Amino acid sequence: MARSLIRLAAPIIAGALAAGGAIVGASLARERKPQRHELEPPTAPLAVEGWWSSDASSSLAHAHPAVLIIDADSGRLVDSWDRRSRARVASPVVRRTPEWPAAGLIVVDAATGDLLTVVGEPDRPGMPAA
Repeated sequence: MARSLIRLAAPIIAGALAAGGAIVGASLARERKPQRHELEPPTAPLAVEGWWSSDASSSLAHAHPAVLIIDADSGRLVDSWDRRSRARVASPVVRRTPEWPAAGLIVVDAATGDLLTVVGEPDRPGMPAA
């Protein structure tokens, strides 16, 4: 009796294991698309717009994902943007470097303080008020 039960149960168990293996194998072999997060512009406008806030294809945007917009004359933080978190830089620290101009709005790397671009003089027409 035990032998006939084993003869009956063995193919059913083997089939169930094979089906389970096929399901697991198919889910592992399924082609998964890599998640690519496009860099998005800020929801609230920055003090000054540029590659640091809107151009997702810029190599500078990927090399310097977090930037500070600073009034170089006073060293005052005007705005900031972190493209990784898509939000303002958390706890920004202004690190003045010798390469900064004496006046104007500048964009610097949030981590190093390196000058990335000079936006312009804050008092020029067409420039945002600092």
